[in-house]
Amino acid sequence: MSAAPPDRVLAGIHEFGATALAYTPDGRQFISGGFHGELRMWDAATLHPLGEYRGHRRAVRAILPLASGDFVSGGDDGRLILWQDRHIKRHVQGGKVTALALFQGQVVSGQRDGRLRVWSADTLQPVREIQLSDDVVALTAHGTQLAVGLDHAILLLDADYKIRRTIRTPHTPHDLQFSPDGRILAAGTWFRLLEWDVASGEARSIPTEHNGLLTSIAFSPDGRYLATLGRHTDSAIRIVDTTDFRVVRRYQAHELCGAVIRFSPDGQTLASGSDDESVRLYRFNRPAYSSNGAIPSAH
Repeated sequence: MSAAPPDRVLAGIHEFGATALAYTPDGRQFISGGFHGELRMWDAATLHPLGEYRGHRRAVRAILPLASGDFVSGGDDGRLILWQDRHIKRHVQGGKVTALALFQGQVVSGQRDGRLRVWSADTLQPVREIQLSDDVVALTAHGTQLAVGLDHAILLLDADYKIRRTIRTPHTPHDLQFSPDGRILAAGTWFRLLEWDVASGEARSIPTEHNGLLTSIAFSPDGRYLATLGRHTDSAIRIVDTTDFRVVRRYQAHELCGAVIRFSPDGQTLASGSDDESVRLYRFNRPAYSSNGAIPSAH
């Protein structure tokens, strides 16, 4: 099957791999994080480097840009850092950080110690701590709902951080994401895309063209498409139509395991990071071809 090459490549920018990636809210910059703990900011239009940030001692796992221009990063070293003008404004130490989300104007961190922590976005002062039954593997927020991915469950929390629904999952929900309208939750797992109706909790397991773990996913801002990135034996990128899950575009695989994929806020660009030490950029125009039935019906 033919697959389109990336439009631009930032090669060799993170030794031993790019491990995290996020666009700023205005889409003018994006930030990449690496295996050795370094962070780099880039001009999204020119790809010129805008600065390097050193504060983590191990792999960066989550990056959360804020509307103020600051951003928060977390990593395997257990450090949570608030960055301002290339300097550390505040840092705290705890369990390995697996995910970050902005919820009700506050920073929420998921960590490998069975706790969910809430922080002030402007000072990173602790607001509250919630003991969970398992480690957090993913976080995503929409409106007054926060979805917390655990190894075998998704917790739906309200604005008061009360659990309103528990959705049991047969597989770990990798890179759990709300759809832009908040009606659907989606995540990757081995060979398949998982999807849940938020209101009912009803689940679908959707076959994909990937030959391994779907390590990262991303909805387009208009909700029409979903990008999936493989890891392990398959580092390819697929774009599917969210109405019927047909493949509408294929992009060439990274040379090594895929780590993270994200759309720009305007939906015009797709960015992916990988163990091959690169970040790749793809101009995302409306796809013009179908998969000819490559994706079978979900079951």
